[in-house]
Amino acid sequence: MLRFILFPVIAFAVLFGSTNAVRAEVVIVPQDSSSQVVVKTKPPTVVVVKHNTIPQADVVQAPPPPKQDRKERDRKVGLHFDFGGTFGPQVVMGGFQGALRFRPKEHVGIDLGSGYFAGNDYQGFYRTEIPVTANALFFVNPQHKLQLYFLIGPGLSFGRVDTFNEVRRMTHIGGQAGMGIEWRLAPAFALNVDVRGILRHRIDSDPRPEFIDGTRSTNTSGGAMLTFGGTIYF
Repeated sequence: MLRFILFPVIAFAVLFGSTNAVRAEVVIVPQDSSSQVVVKTKPPTVVVVKHNTIPQADVVQAPPPPKQDRKERDRKVGLHFDFGGTFGPQVVMGGFQGALRFRPKEHVGIDLGSGYFAGNDYQGFYRTEIPVTANALFFVNPQHKLQLYFLIGPGLSFGRVDTFNEVRRMTHIGGQAGMGIEWRLAPAFALNVDVRGILRHRIDSDPRPEFIDGTRSTNTSGGAMLTFGGTIYF
């Protein structure tokens, strides 16, 4: 009778033990979180590969830099041109000038230029002149479209005078100063008008005076010039 009782108990124990052996698992945890997780069971061996789910951080893209408006950027280089002359009862001369303009600061400008003028001088002789100038400009209100400015600078002038019986060539050194208004029609273009006073002295080697009026003579001359022009800024 005892055999009949022990036999089922032993069979149940063997079956229960084999089941636990099948279900026993060996888990190998990887060192790297990006690797796979391998789970092995005891014989019969079953290999189960589990992939770790790596949470991905939300990628926040930086907004693109704002496009710089062409109107807002500084334009520090320009080409200036103007037409002008001196007009009076005895002096009628006119011509044009061109200059390379620099605006290192919004209140400051520098013009390096030259030009050509022709007409009749104080004594009625026909005269041509080529000036070379360097002017500093000071803008009072550069934030406005209508800008007031002052200018001052030195200059040289190379002239030719056709007298009654000869051609005289003269060289002058001097300077000019004045004031004007620049109308900024667009960021890249402006119109201007100004008036300039000029004072100069003849420095060439000819000993004869430049101007003779009766008993008076001089190599120093001066006058005023009115100009109209424009500037293209880059």
